[in-house]
This record gives sequence, C-alpha cells and structure tokens, in this order.
Amino acid sequence: MTSDRPTGRTALRPASRALGAACIALCAAAASGATFEGTIRVPRTGRAALGWSAGGCTVRGVSLRNYPSAEDIQKARREDPDDKSWVWWDFHVENRGTSKCKINVTVDVYDRNGKIVKSSDKTDTVDDHKMDDNIRVSTRMRTIDIAEAAKAHLRVEIGPKN
Repeated sequence: MTSDRPTGRTALRPASRALGAACIALCAAAASGATFEGTIRVPRTGRAALGWSAGGCTVRGVSLRNYPSAEDIQKARREDPDDKSWVWWDFHVENRGTSKCKINVTVDVYDRNGKIVKSSDKTDTVDDHKMDDNIRVSTRMRTIDIAEAAKAHLRVEIGPKN
C-alpha cells in the first residue's frame, strides 16, 4: 500500500531551508556589529558618558583634549577670526571579549544654528582583554567654531575585526 502523504524528510525540507536562511541572517547581523548614535553637549572640560557596548567592546565615554584656552579664544575673536585649533576627541574604549574588535567613530560638530562646522571620523581596533584604551579623532577647526559649538552628534559602529 502506498501513501500520497509526503515523507517526513520531504515535508521538512522547506522548513529547514527557512530555518537555515533565518540563522544565516541572524549570524550576518551579529557579525556586522551594532551602531549607536547620540547628540551630546560639547564636553569642553569634562567627559561625556556613553556606555555603548556590543560583542564585549564598550565605548565608555568621550572627552576633549587640547581645547583652546580662554586667552586663545579671545585672541581669535579680536585678531584672527580664521585662527585654527587642533582639538582631539578621545573616546575611552575597552574590550572584555576574546577577540579584537573594530570601532568606527564619526563626530559632527554643530554651531548654535544647527549647521555642521566640522566632521571627522576614525576607525581603529581594540585588542582582546584591553581594559583601558583610547580612539582619538582629530579635528582641526576654527578656534571660534569650537568655542561656540553647541553640540556634537556621535555615531559609533562596533563590530568584530575581520
């Protein structure tokens, strides 16, 4: 006696394919990492906490280095409005994972009118088990622009090092 009913193997094949495709999609999403975005006040004298984590890697916060002194800002306003300053955005990162991770950071600095006055980015890797590391994003911009900047928009992508 024969049956018109499909065998278990035949009946599961489409379901297996769908499950396999779902697993591949999930693995690809996990391998691609995570993206975080946020707008902060410019951390002129302190540190802005972020706490963005993915896959064992964390961007704990950001601080500015080489922010122009009050004297430099006044001199730029008085004598040379086009005076430039190097300002470094130090992103404080760690990797508690067992493999290197890659972090891409983008900084957009906005003036009081909401116009981008400087944009810069950097991609770097963080070694596994590295608990105190920095990724420095350099910005050379007009001294007056950084002094009057209202906010910065940050975009961080964290993923495995391929």
